[in-house]
Amino acid sequence: MNLSNAVEFYSCLIAIMNHYGYDHQVYEKLPEEVDELQAAFDAYFDKPSPEHWHHVLEECADVHIMLEQFQMLITPEDKKEFDKICMDKLHREIRRIEGGMKK
Repeated sequence: MNLSNAVEFYSCLIAIMNHYGYDHQVYEKLPEEVDELQAAFDAYFDKPSPEHWHHVLEECADVHIMLEQFQMLITPEDKKEFDKICMDKLHREIRRIEGGMKK
């Protein structure tokens, strides 16, 4: 994503968050989009097709958007903890890879 697109992306996120608010986006929309992504994967695994894969991509985009909003909406303390958890999980997976484990 180039800088111009990134500015537009985050400007849109802010406008959407301002319109719907924290509770709706965090407690309603994020779980809804995660469920829709799971359903899209289920449909794809049940009957792989380009159309089903496209639906997976669409739902992944929705979840990505919601996760970006989530990170912008949570408190700075929660964001710091979120980032720490992400790094811990990445390091744990690297240790698994380096140790020859597949999970």
